[in-house]
This record gives sequence, structure tokens and C-alpha cells, in this order.
Amino acid sequence: MDLETPHVCDSLKQTKTRRLVQSLRVTQIALLLVSIITMLAARYHDSLIMVTCGIFLFSVDWAIARHRLLLGASIFLFSLTLMLSYLAWHGSGIRDSALLGYCGVLVFAAMLGNKRLLILLVAIMVLMLASISYVNHVGWYTNSLAPINLATGSITIIILCVIALAVGLLAQDYRAALDELARENERMKNIKNQIEHLATHDTLTGLPNRNVAQRNFEKFFLPAKQQQQLLGIIYIDLDNLKPINDSLGHQAGDQILKEVALRLLGYTKKVEAVCRYGGDEFIVFLPNIASAEQASQASLEILQLVSENYWYRNIEIFCTCSIGIALAPQDGEDLDTLIKKADIAMYHSKDSGRNSFRFFNPAINRNMLDHISLISGMRKALQDQQFSLHYQPKIDLRTQQICGFEALLRWQHPEQGFISPGIFIPLAESSGLIIQLGEWVIQEVCRQAKHWYDIGLLQFTVAINISSIQFKRGNIDNLVLGALAASGLPPQYLELELTESLLIEDSDRLATTLSHLRSEGVHLSIDDFGTGYSNLGYLKKFEVEALKIDQSFVRKMDDHSNDAAIVRAIIQMANSLGLKTIAEGVEDAPTLALLRNLGCTQAQGYYWARPMPADEVPIYCDLWEKNSAESL
Repeated sequence: MDLETPHVCDSLKQTKTRRLVQSLRVTQIALLLVSIITMLAARYHDSLIMVTCGIFLFSVDWAIARHRLLLGASIFLFSLTLMLSYLAWHGSGIRDSALLGYCGVLVFAAMLGNKRLLILLVAIMVLMLASISYVNHVGWYTNSLAPINLATGSITIIILCVIALAVGLLAQDYRAALDELARENERMKNIKNQIEHLATHDTLTGLPNRNVAQRNFEKFFLPAKQQQQLLGIIYIDLDNLKPINDSLGHQAGDQILKEVALRLLGYTKKVEAVCRYGGDEFIVFLPNIASAEQASQASLEILQLVSENYWYRNIEIFCTCSIGIALAPQDGEDLDTLIKKADIAMYHSKDSGRNSFRFFNPAINRNMLDHISLISGMRKALQDQQFSLHYQPKIDLRTQQICGFEALLRWQHPEQGFISPGIFIPLAESSGLIIQLGEWVIQEVCRQAKHWYDIGLLQFTVAINISSIQFKRGNIDNLVLGALAASGLPPQYLELELTESLLIEDSDRLATTLSHLRSEGVHLSIDDFGTGYSNLGYLKKFEVEALKIDQSFVRKMDDHSNDAAIVRAIIQMANSLGLKTIAEGVEDAPTLALLRNLGCTQAQGYYWARPMPADEVPIYCDLWEKNSAESL
């Protein structure tokens, strides 16, 4: 509205200017005609007055040229009023046809002037009429009645035509104003409807948004409850929209969202049954369903619908979704509760592999709350230094000497006690806390190893497990080398244990990173070998030094020949490639003997020692040396 105000003001000003010029010219023509008629009737004095007034009215053009419209209108109206008053005074008084011109002046005043000018003109006219009446009443002056003739009739006709023209122009402006007002009202109505639509609908997809979801929920829920039916809440989250945005741009992601919205609308046939709840989240209401099986069938159909291929600029795009389902009234009777539970079920669906659906159940909720509590506890544990590192020795099976220690993260919760790494490490990875935890572990291991190095204890490497998420951040080499530089630990005493899945995911960038670390003297090994892809190609490409055989194979070697065969194959392959093998999870002498016979080079496990705090490592190393010396 503010942007259009100057345009509206200019338009009104132009209209007033045009009306003033039109009124001025019509009046001047009328004065010319009347002056000619009065001259023919031998009323030379009246003719002179009118000609003089008509000429004087050209001063209005001067005011218009200087954009002083009110001044021009005032000159025009006062000149006519004074001329008409003079003619009436010297003519037939209040019975003079000149006074008909007062009506035209008032119409012109309403059209061209303002309220103050109109009131002033009316006051002058009233005063003039009162004065004529008074002087005639007291006998000071008597106006004679002019005879009615052709000249008088012609003058009257001209005055009426001018008044009619003025009234016509005023009516035309009034109708134009009403039409403009009607158009403005319609425009404001459209703007209001548009604002209401924007407040209740998503601008990208046109679907109802979360603001109107509550209203639509009540529309579906109350009839379902009365009929003892179920209302299904299907919570849809697209699985891979972020990678699409990152690789093809947000326009591609927006195109996917709009296409998903169209597919869901086509499925439900009701716009109020679908809403876009968030960035890549949609809700579908399933009203009046008799059982959970109907919600299952609908979810399968939606999964199929969403997973159909998309096209963007001749590029075929694949996008799937994960679905969580809550049912009213059994899971709740208000939308917020139902969406919260459907959201929990949706996350369970993602954890189960995506492109699937899950119903809400209380067990999922408890697990989710436990996970949230543990993640929150980990944040506090980092601040309160509740984490610690334990070290488990690695033994060289040929020399019977300690050849290294593996640093293992431990968490002693102040309330829940010891929490297994198998529980909190995956949560740390899923929440991103593994980045902070990993940085602390690297710095703490380097600091502790440097202390052992300074006291002459360190004659072996200290190994750290590195999460794939740390590598994906892209600064692991700078972090490791920075920790080594800050602690003063020589790089050859540090070993990084990598997972097989990491080596497959990002081989090109990873190769550069690992090459940088290896060139600085840091040792590299593959952890839990045999549980992942076990591809010989990356063993050659990344030039690792050792393979750690997963304990799930080592612990069952006596019971399952297949596990023993797997261990034998790994050892033989490593030997042929010139790699060391490290067996983890050795707990008894028969397993140790079998590993030696198979040619395994190193091992670790409870058979020698459980992971121990850092201050127990020197004591353990002294006892080991004494026992080794005695055995000789």
C-alpha cells in the first residue's frame, strides 16, 4: 500500500487539474456567449463585466502552470461569485437569472476546492442575498424586474447547461471514485485471502501447513471417535533429500518436495488430509479406518509412491522415505501427542534401514528416551571429565614381549555406573558427539604416551580406534599431527586403527589423508577385519601394516571350524602381503596355541590382561619383564 500511495496522489492531482481546465474553458465560453447576447440586447454594461471576468479567468492558467491548483480554483470560484453577485445587484436582485449561476459555482467548488473554500463561498452568497433583500426591504435601493424575453431565456439556458455539465462531471468523478473503491476493496479482499492462505499453507507445495493441521485433525478425529473408528497419523520423512540438495542444489530438492506433495494429494484425493509439517516432513491423515492393517497397507502404498523415480533437468533422481504411524485414540487424542509418537516411530524406521514404516509402541519410546538421556549425559560427562582411558596390552606371539597397547574409552556414570562402549559409542556417532570424544581421546593418548616415553617405558605403539565420522570431517590428519606436536610424542609410537567400512566409503580423499599420516611416521592398521567388505584392493592402496582379526571369530575357533577356517585364511592372506595379524579376544591357552600354529603374529585378550587404567601400565610392564626373565 505504501508503495502505491504516491501513484494514487498523482492520479488524483491529474484528475483535479483536468477538471479545473474543463470547467474554466466551459465557463469562459459561456461568458462569451452570454456577453454577446447581452450586447445584442443593448446591455453593454453587463456585457463588459462578463468579458472582463472571462479575460481575468486566464490567470487561473497561470496558477495551474505553477501547480497551485487550490489557488487556481479559488481565483476561478471567487471571480464567478463576485461577477454573479454584481450582476444580480445591478439587475433584478434575488430574481435575477445570474443567481442561477450560484448553483454551478457550488458544484464547481465541491468538485475542485475543499471544505473551507465551499463554506466561504456559501457564506458570501448568503450575505449577498441577505444584503439585496435588506436594501430592497428598507427602500434604500429597489431592483427592477427585467422583462422576460428571448435574451433572458437564452442566458438562463446557457447557465443551466453549465450547471448540468458541472453536475455531470461531479457525478462522473463520484462514480469513478466508487469504482476505484470497489476495485480497492476487491484487491484488499484478495490480499487478505492471500495472507490467510500463506498463514495456513506452505508456500512451496501449496499444502496445508502445521498451523492448520490441528483444525484438520479435529475435523477427522471427532467423527472417527463418535463412530468408534481409528484415525491414522502417517508421519513421512524423506530419507535422502540433503544429499540431493548438496549435489544438485536446493532447486532440485524443492522440485522433489513439490512432486512428493502432488503424489500425496493424488493418493488422498483430499487436500485437508495432507500437510507439510516441516522441511522434508509430511503428514497424511487416514480417517475412519477399522484396523491397523489399513494403516499398514496405506503406508506400503505411500512408500511405493514416494520411491518412484524423479526427474530434474534430465537427471534421474531416487528418493525414498521413512514412515512412523500413530493411531488415535489408542496412542493419544491430541495432535501434538500423536505426532510426537509418530515421529518416534519414524526414527525407529530410519534406524531399521529406512524406506520402511513402523508403528509406535511404548518400548520404542522408552528406548528413545533412554538414548536421549544418555546423549545428554555424555555432553555433561565431557564437561565433568567422567570419561577415562584404559589400556589393554598386545603381545608378540613369537617373542612373548609386549608390542603395544590399545587405548579403550570407558565411561563411569555417576548414577548408572559403568556404561558399555557398545552402548554409548554408537549414540555418540549418531549424535555427532564422537567428534569431541575422538579429539579428547587423541590428545589424551598422545599426552599419556609421551609421559611413558619420558620415563623410558614406551618401547611399543599405542593404538587408537578412529571413527569413520572423524574422517568424514576432513581434518583428522591435522588433528592427529597437532596432538603429536602439542604433546611432543614421536609419531612412530602412535597407531591408528581404521574400520573396513571407512576404507570403502571415501577412498580417494582417504588415501591422501592416510598417505600424509603415514609419511609422518604414524602406523596404520585395520580393525575388526573380516566383518566388513574384506577387499584386497584397499589393502594395497592404503598400505596398512596390520590386520586385526575380530574377536567374534577368535572366541569360537574351537567350536566352529568355519571360524577357524576364516582366521586361517586371514592370516595366510596377511602373510602373503607382508602384513602383521593381531587377534583380539584371546581368553584361553588352547585358542592361543591354535593362533600360534596358524602363524598369527600378535594377540590381545583377557588371557593376558583386562584393559587397565594408565597408572597400572608401568606396574604391569615391570611384572611382565620380571616374569619373562624368570622364565628364561
